[in-house]
Formats: sequence, C-alpha cells, structure tokens
Amino acid sequence: MSRRPLRTFAYGHPWFYHLVTGIGALPVGGPQRLRQLCAQRLAPRLPAQAAVLDLCCGGGAASGPLLARGFQVTGLDCSRQALERAARTHPKLVTVQGLAEQPPLAPEQFAGVQISLALHEFHRPARLALLKAALGLLQPGGWFAALDLQPTRGLLGWPQQWFVHLFETDTAVDFLTSNLGADLTMVGYGSVAVETLALGSLQLVSARKPSPSPAP
Repeated sequence: MSRRPLRTFAYGHPWFYHLVTGIGALPVGGPQRLRQLCAQRLAPRLPAQAAVLDLCCGGGAASGPLLARGFQVTGLDCSRQALERAARTHPKLVTVQGLAEQPPLAPEQFAGVQISLALHEFHRPARLALLKAALGLLQPGGWFAALDLQPTRGLLGWPQQWFVHLFETDTAVDFLTSNLGADLTMVGYGSVAVETLALGSLQLVSARKPSPSPAP
C-alpha cells in the first residue's frame, strides 16, 4: 500500500492533521458538525439507550455524539493507542480492540452500527467483509450509517483529488471508484439511502438489516 507524501507527517503532528480536516469540514459546518452526521442519521431510528457500535472509532470523535444522546456505545479499533485516547476522552465508552472486518463481538447485539470516514481505508475485499460483518452484528431491523468520500466531478473535483493525492493511500482511490450503496445492497442490507454533502465530496449512507419474514 503506497503512502502519500504528507500523510505520515499529518498523523505525527496533530495540529496539522486537525487543520487539514478542519478546512475539509467547512462545507458541512466544521469538524464538530462533521463528526455528528452519522449519529444524527442513526438517532431518530433507534430506541432510547440502544446499543450502538462505532467501527474504526479512533480517538472517539464520532462516538461522543452517540454518547451525548444517551446510547450505550462500544468503540472498536485496531489501535490500542487510539482506544486509550478514546477511553480517556469518553469514560462511558466501551472499547474493544480488533479488526473491523473480523470484529471479536457476538452477533446481533447492536441496534445501530456506524463508521465515520474510515471505509476508504480498506480495499474492496476487506471493505465488503466489513460491511458483511457489520450486518451480522446488527439486530434484525437495526440500522447502519456510514460517512465517507464521494467522487466529485469537474472543477469541484480538483480539491478532492489534491487531498487524496497528498494525504490518502491507494485504498481511497479504490473507494472512489466504488458504489457504496450498491455494495450494501449486494451484501444483504435493505432501505439503502444515500445523501450527498460538502459540495458533492462526501456521502452519508444509511441502510437497514431486514427483519425475518413471519412464518406462514
């Protein structure tokens, strides 16, 4: 997997990473608004105090809005250091270390699953495995929400291409050639809806795990 020239620097210098992501979040109202988008999509669809999983939670930036709404939130990430930061910031967050495409969690225990700005870090086979694993973790009728890049065309595509070239890996290029909504349908989700944000550069996608049909 090839590295982009400023990616390592950005992750090693938080001020620079936050500066870049903050500029990128301006079209949706800034970084705080950006990290709330999945929670805002899930919250009206879930029961009060429901169990929700934040996949690839990192330091917990997108877990916080779920906790603030009273949900019982589990954050999963492969990085122990990231989980330690998340636990310090959000003491009520349950943290689990593991791979998102092979989560060490029991099936059908969550009413909601979210993944914010992380799907583009996976090549297609792992991405499909992640989507399928998330489906297995959802209760029947549960909801999935994902926020990530959306391919942008024309003049508006130049900032996105610049960002991907400098900061992302080749998985992001792969992701931008995919159709997330179609992939969700293919692995078994229903009620797939896609909303385009940030001048067309981001997509907020929701989908539901079908409930079993009643026995005749």
